[in-house]
Amino acid sequence: MFLNHPKTAMHPEVQGGPFPDQVSCDEFPFAATYQSPGLPAGKDGQMPAGKNGGGECIQTVAAKTDDGSDHLLDDTRYDAPTWDETCGRSSMSGYINSGAMSSFGNTLAPGFRLLDRDNYWVNPGNTPGMDWFNSCDTTKPEVICTMSKP
Repeated sequence: MFLNHPKTAMHPEVQGGPFPDQVSCDEFPFAATYQSPGLPAGKDGQMPAGKNGGGECIQTVAAKTDDGSDHLLDDTRYDAPTWDETCGRSSMSGYINSGAMSSFGNTLAPGFRLLDRDNYWVNPGNTPGMDWFNSCDTTKPEVICTMSKP
C-alpha cells in the first residue's frame, strides 16, 4: 500500500488546469518491469512490496524545501534506509512521474533490445558521460547528493 506524503511538491504548470496534478508513486525498478516492487506476485512480480506495503524499499518524497528548491527527502514514516534495499519508492508529482520514463515501454526497452522477462540494471553513477551522481557518498549517516550534468 502506497501512502501519499503531505509534503509532495506538485508541478506548478498543471495546477488549476483541466487536469490538475496529483500525488503519484514512483518506483524503481520501473513499474513496467517484473522487478518492480509495484508488480504483484500474482502477475509474476519478482519482488512485490510485501507485508509492510513497500516498506522494504527506500521510501522518499519529492518535496520543496524552505528555500524553494526541489529535493528527494527520506520519508520518515518508514524505517531509515539501510542501503541494502533492492527497490525504491517516492511520493511525487504525477505529472513528473508520468513524463520521466514515459518512453520506457515504447522505445527505451526495444532500443536496448530488452525482451519480456529480461533482467536489467541501471548505473547512472559510473557510466562514462553520465557521472551525475559522483558527489553521492552513501557511507555517511546523511546522504546529500547534487545531481549535476557533466
